[in-house]
Parts: sequence; structure tokens; C-alpha cells
Amino acid sequence: MPSILAAIRSTLCALPFSLALLCVAAQAQEPPEARITGSDLRRALIWTGHFSLLERGDPVVVFRKAFQSWQVASGHTATETLPDDQITELLADGERQRDMFGWATLEDKSIGFSIGVPTKLVKFIAARSDSGSLWYDFEGGVRYTLLVRYGDLNCGNINYIYSRLRAVLRGGTKVQYADGFALAGESGGITGYARFVCRPSGTVMVGIDFPTSEASKFQVLMSALPDSLSIRRTFNPTALPHPKLDTPPAVEGDPFVVSASRTSPASKPPGNADTVGKTDAIKRAVREGAELSVEEVFDKASAAVYRVNAGERMGSAVAIGARELLTNCHVVKDKPRVTIVHDKKELSADVVSVNEKADRCVLRTNADLAKWVTVRPYDDIKIGERAVTIGTPHGLELTVAEGVVSSKRTIENAHFVQTSAPISPGSSGGGLFDLQGHLLGITTFQMKTGQNLNFAIAAEDFAK
Repeated sequence: MPSILAAIRSTLCALPFSLALLCVAAQAQEPPEARITGSDLRRALIWTGHFSLLERGDPVVVFRKAFQSWQVASGHTATETLPDDQITELLADGERQRDMFGWATLEDKSIGFSIGVPTKLVKFIAARSDSGSLWYDFEGGVRYTLLVRYGDLNCGNINYIYSRLRAVLRGGTKVQYADGFALAGESGGITGYARFVCRPSGTVMVGIDFPTSEASKFQVLMSALPDSLSIRRTFNPTALPHPKLDTPPAVEGDPFVVSASRTSPASKPPGNADTVGKTDAIKRAVREGAELSVEEVFDKASAAVYRVNAGERMGSAVAIGARELLTNCHVVKDKPRVTIVHDKKELSADVVSVNEKADRCVLRTNADLAKWVTVRPYDDIKIGERAVTIGTPHGLELTVAEGVVSSKRTIENAHFVQTSAPISPGSSGGGLFDLQGHLLGITTFQMKTGQNLNFAIAAEDFAK
């Protein structure tokens, strides 16, 4: 059997003009909402490798089968519905997997579509026009094909193309949709996938080829690519292309999402660090008395928040004792010593306690710190109370933002404070404070699948 993309090229070259196709899509995607939707969960299941858009059947049954597969793989008991704490865990797991591919959005507003691009695998070069087709050229470790065809290939003759390809391709998977079709198969050690989506004015096609020996690593892209495609109602394949690739920020190097409940391979802690991710330096304090203004909270707590430089990585840390600070392990990674910075003053800090699975790390300095904060007990935190984040988003030291405590969640005995206060790359390891300046949690991750879904590890979880 010829490869998927080779067969498509051969078939389309028989048309009046050379090759043409347009990528996966379906309906134009709606703007993200604050609530978590079924599409968010499906997308997370795609990225975790438990949901395939090539699988046909009753959508409810297929979806339930997928999340139950994820439950079992994550060490949970399969249930008929997903509990709230598992929804949080699944979304975080999916976001983490997506970020491993450097997932970014390529948008061409002039033509009227957008699609996801795995920037850690391929590099976008340019768009070009060739014999009735718009080609978006990429180079990299896998073959990524994206093109728009206009004129002779549209919804009027897409069924003819599908029948021709079915005749050429023996074996593999072939799925027909109302708006086009998808093909997947393996030949000569190469696994390929292609998805055609038609509109009255033209067609979009996306395709990917990768070595079959690496299918376990790349197979999620066969569903992630079509799922990410959005075609506007103003789709105009004859317009001049003006593509723009929205690449992920690379200033800090820390991911948006780290699942504290996901089991990862054990690694040796840096230096002489222990493996508990806890400290006995924490002093607790409950909420009593009047609330402060955000300005007053910043004046009180910001002196205890430091920028962390760990090689190419950047994040934040919060002082909770004369010489100890709390941060996330994904900020310091495998560094035994990091640099902490406040008001342009630098200090060295050793990584003395590491719990990678829970993403809790403790730093210790050799010199006394100017100020530190007390920790609010997790049981004393109230849903709905106002909260303030102070951190280093995108390297912008001592940035403050306000929100509320949206919820409290427990995942595998780890406690999280969910908040609407913004968290961005570089905020990892920063502080979530109440309106008396007590530390509620260490800001750790945000969900890209919705708005204002941000999470901090409860500060009390760091206490011995």
C-alpha cells in the first residue's frame, strides 16, 4: 500500500490542477468559556492518548470508553461519570502532554482558518501559491502537510476524490464525514494521516507522516490536528495568505500546567536534598481581624516573593522562614543550587527538599532573608474569599493580581486552592495570599481549556 500522503498526491495530480487539500476542521470553534465543557474533556482525552477521532460508534459510548481507559491508566477505578477531582487531574494531564509538543496556533485570518502546530517537531517556513493551491510549508522531524485548494476541489466533488483514494489505498482506516473524510494507514515503516474538510469555495487538508516505530509518541497528533482546525464562515481560499504563528512564550521555560497527581519516573534529588518536599520552618496563622487592601497586602507580602533563576528556567519562590523558601520543582528542575533575586539583589539558594510527583520543592539560603510570611491552614481557607497573587509572570518581577478562591480540591491526598486570580508562565512558585497577607498556596498551573481556572498547591502541604 502506498503511503497516505503519496497516494493523495498521486490522486490529486490527476486533477486539472496539481495537488490540493485542506485540513481537519469541523465547525468554527466557539470562544472559550469559564466553565469546563465536554469538548475540553474530549480534547484532554485526545492528548492523553485515550480518544481517537478515527473511532466510530455511539458518541456517548465512545466518550465513556475513553475516560474509563484514562481512569484505569491513572490508577483510578472506572466509573460511569468523572468525579470533579478527576476532571481537574485529566485536564492538567492533557495540557501537560500538549505542551510537550510545543503546541501553537497557526492562523491565517485572510484565508479564514487556524490550526495547531507542534512547534517542537516542525518549523513553519512560509505560505506559497502553486497551481490552484496554497501550500503552507514546514520542515522538521516529521512531515507536516497543510494546504488549501480552491476551484476544482470542493464539496461538489469531494466524494469522487474519496472513492479514488479508497481504490488506491488497501488497508488502513477510511472514515467519511458530512464535510469530507479522513484516511490513516501504514506503509514501508511510515504511518500517515490525512483529513480533508470541504467548503463550497474550496478544501482544506492537513496531513502528517512519521516513522511507525515512533507511533506511540506521535499518534495523538492524528486526532489533535483535526480537532484543532477551525474554519471561519468567511473562508476565502482565493485571498492572499497572511499566516501568523502564535508560538508559546519561551522566556521562563516553565509549563503552564504541571499535574501534581501524575506519576513520573523517579529521579535522584539534586545535591543532598531529601524527597519529601516539606519543611518545619512554616509558621501557621488563621484569618482574624480586618482585611487589608490589595495595595497593603502587596506592601506586606511582596518582600517575601523572589524571582528564581535556574539556568534557562525562571519562576518564583516565597520565603516562609529566615532562610527557607517554597517553590515548584518544575521551576528548579534538577538544579542543586539556584539564584533568587529581589529588588536587584541576588542570593544563592540550595534545593534541600524535593517531591517531584507533588511538585513541592524547598530552598535554603546561607544568609538571613529580610522578610517572610506566615501560612494559612488549608482547613481555614474559605471558598469565595478574595485572594491576591504575587509572582514573576513572563519575567516581570513582583506582579500583583486579584481574584477569589474559586474552590478547594484534593487529588491523591494533595490539596489545591483553585483561584480566579491570574497565573501565567513564570508565576510558578509564586504566592497566593489572602487579604491579611497570609500565604494560601504556591501558584502552580492554569488550565488553558477555560478562563480563570488557576491552581495553587496549598502552602500547608509543604509543612512537616
